[in-house]
Amino acid sequence: MKKIISFKKFNKKRLKWAISLNKDKKVNQLSKNLYVSADKHNFCYLYNWHGEPMLQTPDDILTLQEIIFETKPDIIIEVGVAWAGTLLLYDTLSNFAGIKKIIGIDIFIPNDLKKRIFSKSESKKIKLITADSTNLKTFEKIKKLCGKYKNILIHLDSDHTKDHVLKEINLYSKLLKKNNYLIVGDTIIENIPKQKHRKREWSKGNNPMNAITEFLKENKNFRIDKKINFKQLLTNNPNGYLKKIR
Repeated sequence: MKKIISFKKFNKKRLKWAISLNKDKKVNQLSKNLYVSADKHNFCYLYNWHGEPMLQTPDDILTLQEIIFETKPDIIIEVGVAWAGTLLLYDTLSNFAGIKKIIGIDIFIPNDLKKRIFSKSESKKIKLITADSTNLKTFEKIKKLCGKYKNILIHLDSDHTKDHVLKEINLYSKLLKKNNYLIVGDTIIENIPKQKHRKREWSKGNNPMNAITEFLKENKNFRIDKKINFKQLLTNNPNGYLKKIR
């Protein structure tokens, strides 16, 4: 009988495959070309969770699930609710991962969306805050909601200008402990041509990746978890997964 490979050996092989995939220049170029072409059709806007748009790529959706399974956060904070699909994903996963609270922050959350969110929530753990995420009063309110819980996952996905994201990172990173993750959305902006089909204030040189670079110059307690991106072919967040290392 043929010997079946052990789970440990299989995972070692998977890591090697991910590393080799990441080093493949041809694949990387194909991936970038596909992303740029597909983005012209707003492809990352096309996926739903519980009927609500997620505004994430499938690669990033699966990655969110993997990080949650690995770190078992007590609280998830999502800055930038948009159409709430990702918020509802966290809600679905909450019972399996032991999540106690899910906090969503945005400057505008329509009343009809609020109704849909709470009607679709399976866990009833969602707390919505309509406010500027960089306002100190908002941060203090969130800090109070976190209470004594220290195991926290933060997903920044709101205004993508450098200054705004840097303010968010400097504030919300204070809530994290060792091995917690801070996910910074849409770092891809630095790697692709200006999005003429979708006009925004942010662009190359003024985006979340620039904020991360600035933040890491002064904060040695965090590093980019590069291995997360190794296996991703279509991600909005290249080098956008920050891990607190001490």
